[in-house]
Amino acid sequence: MTQDINEPTQRSKTENIKQFATKIGFADCKVTRASNRPKSEKFYADWISQNNHGEMSYLVKHAPLKTNPKQILPNAKSIILTTLNYYQPRINQGNNGQIARYANGRDYHKVFKKKLTELDKKLNDLFPNAQTRFFADSGPLLERDYATNANLGYIGKNTMLITPKYGSWVLIGEIIIDQELEYDSFNQLEHGVCGTCTRCISVCPTKALKSDYTIDAKLCISYLTIENKGPIPIELRPLMGDWVFGCDLCQEICPHNFRQKPSTEPNFNQAIAGSQIDLQEILSMQTEEQFVARFAGSPIMRAKLRGLQRNACVVAGNLKRKDLLPILTQLQQSEDILIAEHADWAVQEIQKITN
Repeated sequence: MTQDINEPTQRSKTENIKQFATKIGFADCKVTRASNRPKSEKFYADWISQNNHGEMSYLVKHAPLKTNPKQILPNAKSIILTTLNYYQPRINQGNNGQIARYANGRDYHKVFKKKLTELDKKLNDLFPNAQTRFFADSGPLLERDYATNANLGYIGKNTMLITPKYGSWVLIGEIIIDQELEYDSFNQLEHGVCGTCTRCISVCPTKALKSDYTIDAKLCISYLTIENKGPIPIELRPLMGDWVFGCDLCQEICPHNFRQKPSTEPNFNQAIAGSQIDLQEILSMQTEEQFVARFAGSPIMRAKLRGLQRNACVVAGNLKRKDLLPILTQLQQSEDILIAEHADWAVQEIQKITN
C-alpha cells in the first residue's frame, strides 16, 4: 500500500516536533531510539556497587529502569530529549552563602513540566493514539546517557552533559513515546571533548570527581547540602567553603563553559533565591511558614528549613562570621540536635580567630 502524498512523513513529523520544542523555549531537541544500553547498564551497576550513590536509595531502586525504556513505557520506540539553558551571571553580594545557578529562580521541575506538557500535547496531535511518559530530572531514565546517544552533547569529566552551544549549563528533560521517529546520528566520541584536561577534578575541594568520568556523590557538595539529610561529616565541612545550596565549581572552571550564554527563560531570571543567600536571614528563621513564604516556588524548598540552617551554620563557620555569633549561640541550645551540633561547630570555628 502506498503512502498518501498528503500524509506527514516520519521525517516531517520529527522536524515538526523539534520546531515546536524550540518555539516553546527549549534550547535544543533531538531524538534517539528507545533501546537498551548494556554498556551503560554495567557502568551504572559498578558505580552503585562501589557505594558512590550515598544515601540516595532511589538510585538503587531505579537501576533496572535506567537503561531499559520499555520497563518505563511498554513498546517504547523513541525518546525525545530536550534541554533548557539556565546560566545566570553571578552577582557578588558580599560575605554570604552561594547557591548553584540552577536554583536562582523558579524550580526547574515546574518549568520543565509545563513545557513538556505542551510538547506532549503536540505529540498527541501528531500521533492521536500514542502513549507517552515524560520526565525532567525526576524519572528513572539515565538521561545524560541517552542525551549523548541523541548527539545533544558529551559527558565530561565533571559527569555533566557538555553541549556545543551552552556547555554544561543545561537541564535535560525527555519524553518516551511508542512511535518511530527519525533519529539523530550518534557521535562515537563519547568523551572526546575533555582530552587531557582535568581542571574540574583539580578544583573540586572534596575530591568527589574521579579520572574515569565518575563521581562519588557522598563527597559532592551538592549532595552534602541537598540530598544528605543528616549531619555533614566534620572533615568535609571546611571544604564546603561558602556553598550553602549546591555547587558550581566544576562547571565554572570548565573551558567549554567559557562560551556560556545567559538564559532567556523568564522563570529562571525571576530571582526568588538569587545568587546568594543572607545567612543571618536563614539562621534567624524560626518556622517552616517563614521558610515557605521566603522560598515558595524555588528549588531551595528541597533542603527544607532544617537542611538550609544546617548548611548556613557550616558556611558561617567557614566565613568566620563573628557578627553571627549571637544567633549561632542561641542555635547551640536548639532542641533539634542536628542544628545544635552544627551551630556549635560554627561557633568553635569562629572563636578560633577571636581567641
